[in-house]
Amino acid sequence: MARVIKHPGVGVSLSDLATLKAYVDQGKEPWKSGYNQLANSPNSRLSYAGRGGPFAKVSRAPDENLNAWRSDMVAISNLSRMWYFTRDERYAKTARWLLLGWATTQTEFSGNESMLDLGDYAAQFVGGAEILRSTYPGWTEADTATVKKYFKNVLIPAASPWGDSMYGAANKGALSLVAQGLMAIYNDDAELLDKVVYQARTLAHIGLRNSNDIGMLGDYLRDQGHAYGQLAALTMLAEALWSQGIDIYSDFDNRLLAAGEYWARVNELVPTTALPFGTTDRFYTADITNRGWDGANGGSMALTQLYNAYVVRKGLQAPFIAQRRLRMPVGGSSFMFLKESDTSKATPPPALPIPSTASITSGFSSADIGGAAQAGTATYANGTWNVAGGGYGIWGALDSGHFAYKALTGNGTIIAKVESLENTHSSAVAGVMMRTSLEPGAPRAWMAINYKGEALQNMTKLAVYGNSNYANKALTNGRTVLIKWVKLERVGNIITGYISADGTNWAATDVGRINAPVPDTIYVGLVVSSVTGKPNNSVFSNVQVTGGDGGAPGVVPAAPAMLLASPGDGAVPLRWQASFGATGYTIGRSEFSGGPYEAIASGVTGSSYTDTSVTNGTTYYYTVTATNSAGASGRSPEDNVAPGRPMVKAATGGTAADSASNSGNAESAVDQDSATQ
Repeated sequence: MARVIKHPGVGVSLSDLATLKAYVDQGKEPWKSGYNQLANSPNSRLSYAGRGGPFAKVSRAPDENLNAWRSDMVAISNLSRMWYFTRDERYAKTARWLLLGWATTQTEFSGNESMLDLGDYAAQFVGGAEILRSTYPGWTEADTATVKKYFKNVLIPAASPWGDSMYGAANKGALSLVAQGLMAIYNDDAELLDKVVYQARTLAHIGLRNSNDIGMLGDYLRDQGHAYGQLAALTMLAEALWSQGIDIYSDFDNRLLAAGEYWARVNELVPTTALPFGTTDRFYTADITNRGWDGANGGSMALTQLYNAYVVRKGLQAPFIAQRRLRMPVGGSSFMFLKESDTSKATPPPALPIPSTASITSGFSSADIGGAAQAGTATYANGTWNVAGGGYGIWGALDSGHFAYKALTGNGTIIAKVESLENTHSSAVAGVMMRTSLEPGAPRAWMAINYKGEALQNMTKLAVYGNSNYANKALTNGRTVLIKWVKLERVGNIITGYISADGTNWAATDVGRINAPVPDTIYVGLVVSSVTGKPNNSVFSNVQVTGGDGGAPGVVPAAPAMLLASPGDGAVPLRWQASFGATGYTIGRSEFSGGPYEAIASGVTGSSYTDTSVTNGTTYYYTVTATNSAGASGRSPEDNVAPGRPMVKAATGGTAADSASNSGNAESAVDQDSATQ
């Protein structure tokens, strides 16, 4: 059945609007102070007459007419909301005049960073258009058609200017997705909306999969402003999709909850050791960011939406989000998502086609590609593959080495840890490869390690955002983080390359698109190249591939690399980074640092658990061990926390006073009005 799109549909329903208006009319806090901030904005005034536009051309990087466009998009949102709250038709008329003026004048949104502004302002201009369309009697079907045409012909192409799935990394791609998603809703474009949902859930360099188990997103080690930008864009998209009955909040074990909790935790300056992570822009080996960041009103918009989604709707705990919200001002936009209750429902989308893997002990075929002088070999014994071969290199246009491969039809993945390779040449490599054929020069991707410990990546004859600057990189010299794990994954026509220090904390650092014709079958395997006449003998462990036989002997998993504990109310939510090969986890708890630890849960699958057998105010110390049929790992790093009831305004009568007997100051401290101290 074709999807029916609901209006208004970017996170605020007609019922939500009615509740908000009632709260504002009653003077209920903090909604009233949020409305006051909206009303006091220069872009909310009846006297607002625009910033000189509209213009036919707007551009970002280089900037042209950009500030005029930005100001008017904010005004469209503010004036539309002022119309709804005041029912003064003059606000609606001004908002309509602005929106239709741009829709009938602007023909171009260009520049290298057009998608960033479209993502940053999508909630404003689409949200305002939705309110006018759904609530203003003076809005016509012709007006809707005009705005739809504007979105379709001018703004949607500018939100994804580089072609299908060609998105900038992390926050850049997330902004592209939220812009396209919100405009697809306004345009009743179910096909585009479904595509955005699919990309947000599958593209591992920009969407929900651009994250790890503990909630780090790809830009989290870049700086806190860009980190928040990525979180905010994905959250706004999730909220808009919820209004259409689509629940991506639940994806990947409530991954957006983990992302919000991690971001709130580090900006509340709770000691948190980061794991190496990143995306196609950069692989980050340490956190040197500006923790304690208070831009964007401390993150009030995204954290308010996340709190509503997980705590109010789903009844889950979000301790660090709740803690940070206690001191965040209620903003002129975030109050729109602040709720006391929410009984709306949405359904998780169908399961994703992410390919699984199993170990492989036999079944690789061998090919010496590109005139490799030495005949190569690939043999398996005792859990490792030894692959030896010659060839004169596989960088860029070069395509000469030994390839031990399987033919895979449909989606597929290969994972390997490069244990060692011979130093036959500075360009000698060992890694994993996917290619569309065995002919020299075929479209292909590889991820590999050289003798210096550098992680290398290459994509040839695939469409790659950023072209060769992104397709060909040396990612780390191994001095601070030792990278030995490499991975390639094909989902549809997209090939993604990953690196990892532990086999589970995968950073998607290279993404390419196979252009038509897209083959059903590609060739997937281990590759070596010596660049000399001497064979490069390389050893791979933990080799897994889609369709593998699963015959490798069991290996005791490594300890989880990270554990995070959160101070819930009568509960301690725990999240940890999974261990490669683990089938279960045991949670250890103590009231003393360093133990001894009592096992409070065992056989836990996944990478999260909530301990509800705790007493508020008591400090607990936790560790996690990973298990499988071969045994149990050592302990993860310890984390400690004291659960407790969150602060609220508890007084129900009397008059508050401070030490100077000033009742006004004391009362303002707990009045939930962000305009007071």
